[in-house]
Amino acid sequence: MSVKHAVLGLVIERPGYGYELVQRLGQRIEGWRPSETAVYPALRSLRTDGMLRAWVRAPTDLAPQRDPFWLKVAFASDADLPWLIELARELEAACLERLAELGDAAGTVDDLGGEDVAWREIGQAWLRRTEGAQLAVRIEAVQEIRAAMKRAIQRHERQPGAVLRRPHEPAP
Repeated sequence: MSVKHAVLGLVIERPGYGYELVQRLGQRIEGWRPSETAVYPALRSLRTDGMLRAWVRAPTDLAPQRDPFWLKVAFASDADLPWLIELARELEAACLERLAELGDAAGTVDDLGGEDVAWREIGQAWLRRTEGAQLAVRIEAVQEIRAAMKRAIQRHERQPGAVLRRPHEPAP
């Protein structure tokens, strides 16, 4: 999620200043707290682009893949694989930790069907549920790529004279 779009959603809901928007964002989207130095440029850009009134109703495009881990995987060499395997383990652990933080809150959308439930509460529950689903898919993908990298290392090591350094091992 971009800071710009999150700030836009908050401003459309109720205008505010940078510090207040950071506080509200932290309350609305658990685990994400952008700095004021990111919020103020987002506000300026939104004003300049004329987006403050039209964003909620505008069509949404698919976001391009910009995740740093997957970009590292795409541009890695064989020698990078041991480090990437360690990064994959760390990423998986972080995803599992966040999934645990979301806990049962990620699955409570079905419980919010009552007439007395405010849309904001329903929207927040969907945001948590979606994040939980994305984390589950990301964990599976990281596990699959880690296994593929291990197989690539094994193939490489079967080649005569092949040497791959392990993480934290000094270069020759």
